[in-house]
Amino acid sequence: MSKFTEALKDTTGVRSIFNVGLEEWQPQPGVAYDLIWTQWCSGHITDTQMVHYLEQCKAALRPASGIIVIKENLSTSGADVFDDKDSSVTRQDETYRRLFARAGLSLVRSELQRGFPVSKTLSLLPVKMYALKPQS
Repeated sequence: MSKFTEALKDTTGVRSIFNVGLEEWQPQPGVAYDLIWTQWCSGHITDTQMVHYLEQCKAALRPASGIIVIKENLSTSGADVFDDKDSSVTRQDETYRRLFARAGLSLVRSELQRGFPVSKTLSLLPVKMYALKPQS
């Protein structure tokens, strides 16, 4: 992972980069985050681990203004889909919303990713972004 994040170290606005699994991430003590962005990796943890991770994120947000963004592929089959090859799960929109609620988060906004190329040979899953804040 570090080969991908090394180039980000000196990017303006990027303060911290963590190259650890979501289930192992611990917020830095005494630090409040304005934004925690998680993209294309929550499919590799269980629902229980996901709720725990989101609770960790929620506790680390700057009060009143911090936001969590989750960006992931969505299942279109009417159920969550487990992939034996890479041990990942592609969740439905409804599953994400249930997990967010279990973690005490409210949905501020959600949006489908636009601009992906159209392919005659590949069928890409829809990608959705969720902006979340602690429930009041």
